[in-house]
Amino acid sequence: MKRQTGFTLVELVIVIAVLGILAGLAIPYFMEAREEAAKKECLANRTQIMRMFHAQQAVGYSGDLDGFLKEVTKEKDNENKYFTFVSKCADGGKYEVKVDFVTCDFPGHDEDLLAASSIPEDILKKFNDMIDSFYKDGVLDKDALNKLLGITNADDKTLTSNDLMRKAFFEKYGGWIEGIGVDGKPIYFKFHKTVDGILVYANGNSDFKNSGDWAANYVYNASTSKWYYGGKNQWGVNDNTISVSNINNDIHTTEQAKANEQKILDTITDPSKGWTEVTLNGNTFSK
Repeated sequence: MKRQTGFTLVELVIVIAVLGILAGLAIPYFMEAREEAAKKECLANRTQIMRMFHAQQAVGYSGDLDGFLKEVTKEKDNENKYFTFVSKCADGGKYEVKVDFVTCDFPGHDEDLLAASSIPEDILKKFNDMIDSFYKDGVLDKDALNKLLGITNADDKTLTSNDLMRKAFFEKYGGWIEGIGVDGKPIYFKFHKTVDGILVYANGNSDFKNSGDWAANYVYNASTSKWYYGGKNQWGVNDNTISVSNINNDIHTTEQAKANEQKILDTITDPSKGWTEVTLNGNTFSK
């Protein structure tokens, strides 16, 4: 009699059990990845809406953000002239305007917005975390500095050097923190070490530079928690900048550095100098 080939019941049970275990391990990771992707897509959509809104303001758009949001998210009889698609949340969240920024009511989707709403504090935290990472048991880890910066003979002076600390930040975090200016164009948040701490500012250069990258279009006044924008000159060009290169005590005395820093703060808060106060919502500036 010919013997039939095939799987026994025990073998089938084992295979099904293994597949069940694999599925149980894979599905949670898949769902987590899917949720994270939807969250990032939602944030990207809202950032694009804000960027387009400010770009339209720059060319004379007179409506408010509420009206603009309704235009770009209208699905029925859509006449969207700003995007080739309807900006919406992949998880079905509803977009609305809060404090001059587009938010999403789906649970967890505004966490990135809230985290980005205090850009200066975010930079300060990363700056301090970076310094802490260079120490072991309270002692400066010169090998860690050398490895990250590609230098030799690192010492405590490194931690007061603007050039090296800015380079360390840029390399450790893979670039500057990006934002959107009042004209809808990308700007990048940076810092410059002062006598007592750091001065946070922003300009349109995304690359890492030392000399020549200290011309600030936006400056943060930590004492008042306010941002100031250099504005445009008489030809409508955004070149009303201020240099923040002379506020450290590497090449200046402590008294000179403090005086230079105060001069910067006095300039940006003086309306006659062309600087105006602006609002930072998320990572987007508005007047």
